[in-house]
Amino acid sequence: MPRLRSNIIAVYILRPTLSQDDVELLMLQRPAGHRFAGAWQTVGGHIEEKQGETAWQAALRELTEETGLVVERWFRIDRPETFYNPENDTIYLVPAFAALVAAGAEPMISEEHQAWRWQRPEDAAETVDWAAMQDSIKRVGEALKDPTHPGLGVTEFDPQELHRQ
Repeated sequence: MPRLRSNIIAVYILRPTLSQDDVELLMLQRPAGHRFAGAWQTVGGHIEEKQGETAWQAALRELTEETGLVVERWFRIDRPETFYNPENDTIYLVPAFAALVAAGAEPMISEEHQAWRWQRPEDAAETVDWAAMQDSIKRVGEALKDPTHPGLGVTEFDPQELHRQ
């Protein structure tokens, strides 16, 4: 019987276009020697369970480590991503987040990636290899097409408020 795990997160980073009439999604490419070499992905990583890190704290940390971007607004994607890994017979539940950065913002990527690009969400969705990631890209792209009025599928949250609790 497969086990359930929820120890990884995903973060979808968006910025308004310079004309402010649409959004772009940041895509990162894995380097040679990585398990998913050449794959285009978003920010992702493991929750540091031994340190008592929460999923949203891992999202903040991973975004900073992998891109160095400053986030203006945070959202949780209302449905977690799921996938099955037959190598360890595990079903993963992945809390997913969206981060809105300033128009014109550019990342400073870590050694975890070899390239980056901003794309329209509908175009980015076509470049990924995982159905759950594709669904999240489409969902967040539609929900944040007009960031002043977020749509269905995302809920805004304030990390500073969560830190105080």
